[in-house]
Amino acid sequence: MQQLFSSIGVLATTLVLLIGLLRSNPFGAACDGLDKLFGAPPKWTQVTNVYRNPRTQEITHGDDPTTSLDGLKQYWHQFPRASRIVFIGNSQMHTISLAPGEPPTSSPEKTYVDLVMDTVTRAEPNELLYRLSSSGMSYPEVLWELNYMIDDSDLRPNMVVLQMNYQSFWTGNIRDSLLPMLARPPFRARIEALAASGRPDAQAYEDALHRYDQVEARDQTKFNEASNAGLTSVFVPHLTPGYEMETRVRTWLDKVEPPPQRAELRESFEDFLYRGRLYLLQLKPSTARSIDGSRLFAAQSAVDSIAELCNANDVHLILFNAPVNPNVALYRTSRDREAYQRFVANTASRYNLPLFDFENTIRAELWGHLLNGPDPLHMGRAGHRQMAKQMIQAMDSFLVTN
Repeated sequence: MQQLFSSIGVLATTLVLLIGLLRSNPFGAACDGLDKLFGAPPKWTQVTNVYRNPRTQEITHGDDPTTSLDGLKQYWHQFPRASRIVFIGNSQMHTISLAPGEPPTSSPEKTYVDLVMDTVTRAEPNELLYRLSSSGMSYPEVLWELNYMIDDSDLRPNMVVLQMNYQSFWTGNIRDSLLPMLARPPFRARIEALAASGRPDAQAYEDALHRYDQVEARDQTKFNEASNAGLTSVFVPHLTPGYEMETRVRTWLDKVEPPPQRAELRESFEDFLYRGRLYLLQLKPSTARSIDGSRLFAAQSAVDSIAELCNANDVHLILFNAPVNPNVALYRTSRDREAYQRFVANTASRYNLPLFDFENTIRAELWGHLLNGPDPLHMGRAGHRQMAKQMIQAMDSFLVTN
């Protein structure tokens, strides 16, 4: 009996502490304390009230692109004769980091891609524009999503405007949120072909297929066990009270503290660790790097495949070098910069693609600040407006001469 009361006491104490942790979110308060101590900009400089429109944006920013694109398919289906233009890139396309002196506003803020869309659709109402962006997007992921869109006549774009950014060569994996797209057999066949191609980026697709198949096999096993009353035969309540108690506690916890709140706590904890790394180790939000080896070859191969895919499907591809904060060093050496610029220029030349170079066009005072240093990627309000003007001018010039 004493052991029973002891077990109940431990469980009750654990539950109380867990609920207290979830309700109070101490890591969020710790983050705020570190920001204040080290003089970080106010939170409102990282704009959260941004313009959202599922008909022109992948509003989940990579968290659930399948649902977003399925909604876009239904919308675009209504305009079979419209010209479709898709902008693809990283978080620079959907994030605003207010520059010093820029006040907050109550109105939803628009990024440069939104502003370009406004201008284009006013002049050409028969053109449909869409922004496909996610934080840390890799070029294998761009190829993945483009294959998904081109595989469907209601999603196939006429033009793709692709952001080229040195930072995007640092990543090369396929995130889990893209895996549900494999449920479409024709698309899966495309990815299987990429995985079997033997190219430097093939491993990313092979790994994604393996992870998807593992999840599907696990789900099927659970379904089969439930259908055959497998759980009943293995977990008999009076013989396995621990299992039954855990199941009931988990169910109760989902009601008391839903998964989104637990996800928020996890994100706050990760933010706390990130701030500790920056503040206590005196690092900056960005670090100059050299990119070489298999990671570089995989990214370059994916870019080549993107160009080949667009060419094979009569999709006009435009490349543009993304703007870079002048106060941030992305390249570790001059050779890194030269190698990156040479690859982009050679790609444009090899596939006869237009290339807009905006890398050094946004002045330092138009960029935001992130925690203890200049924001390496995100512009302020005026920076986005300037970028929109440059993009419109470059696109107008290209269309006039072609």
